[in-house]
Amino acid sequence: MSFYRPLSPLEATYIATDTPNYTPFCNQFFLEGEGTLDLDAWTSASEKAAIANPGIRLQLKGRWGWRYWDDEGPLPTVRKVKTDWDGTSSENTPDIFKPFDARNSPNAEIILIESSNAPPRILFRTHHAITDGMGMLHWMDECFRALTNEPLKGSKGINNEWDIIKQHEAPERTLFEGNCVSLSPISKNPELRYCRWHRCDWPTDGKQILAKLVLSASILAKKHHNGGRTLFRIPSDLRWYQGKGAEFTLANASGAFDLETNKESTISSIQQAVRNGMRSKADLSVFPSNLYLANWLPKAMMNPKSETLKNTHASGLYRMTGTVSYVGERDPGKLSDKNFTGKSLYGIPIALENRGLFMAVTNTKDTLSVTLGIPKALATHEELVALGEELRETFNSL
Repeated sequence: MSFYRPLSPLEATYIATDTPNYTPFCNQFFLEGEGTLDLDAWTSASEKAAIANPGIRLQLKGRWGWRYWDDEGPLPTVRKVKTDWDGTSSENTPDIFKPFDARNSPNAEIILIESSNAPPRILFRTHHAITDGMGMLHWMDECFRALTNEPLKGSKGINNEWDIIKQHEAPERTLFEGNCVSLSPISKNPELRYCRWHRCDWPTDGKQILAKLVLSASILAKKHHNGGRTLFRIPSDLRWYQGKGAEFTLANASGAFDLETNKESTISSIQQAVRNGMRSKADLSVFPSNLYLANWLPKAMMNPKSETLKNTHASGLYRMTGTVSYVGERDPGKLSDKNFTGKSLYGIPIALENRGLFMAVTNTKDTLSVTLGIPKALATHEELVALGEELRETFNSL
């Protein structure tokens, strides 16, 4: 064992989702492009990237509060599939979105997808317990460096979100979750489980994206519920707290801050709230101080019960209106090799049934990609498509 790090409290909550009755907690990014996908070349590149970045080949060991990760796990799986699925939604998906087993299987995989009615796509997947969104993007970059014979940057850091939080003084938390309306009307089918997603792309000038999305979602939620509380969670990358000289860590190193909106909210007021949150280090205080107990609790205590979720959907009130996860502007053209040219990049929302919405957001210079994830209890596929169109219209009207 040459690489080792403890399981963080937040990662323990992600591990708790490894049950037959809960939606897998995974990071998932699609890269669409032009050209061909060489399975042998990708297998070789994936191995090189995994050797340089041991945090991508982790396997869970130990028990209870003594659990840890080491790099004795298998290399990420690389496979090719052919399908007629167009990749725009969770409808009629092929059997590629399988859960990971943190102890007994690779916790990362690359799926090369060829389709008769869609561009070639590459799906990058990991168990969320081994890395976060920014860690995923680093791993993807490393794979393409390996493909193009560029030097790999590697990642030897082991700090996770809990390590970083403990190294800094977090402000007192003043905003709390609960009693929030969703973007959709109150559920007609509260007994339905799991989530669905739909991808929406529209032109953008790249300006004020996060603030405009939060305001658009707030407007729609209040419109559909004749008011109500609207609270949004904005994930952030805590790695910058470590300073420029720190080793990059693939571990979960994400914080978040919560932002409440009202009928007087504007793009400017939301932008100011985001700036204030970052300046005050509010993203260090989003997790409760007793989160460390997650390392010692049984899985059953950390997952919402089906009856609890049913009651939540029936009430129409959630922990928060939604999460807006924005990874910033990306140039998919940099994710290319001699056989394949990246054209668009989009994420799949994490399946969370106790909040009204999860937006996975990225953009290029001229295109905004928003993937909307929502509990199935809140919307049919057709209703989610209509909601995406309504969000686009509201966004463009601001």
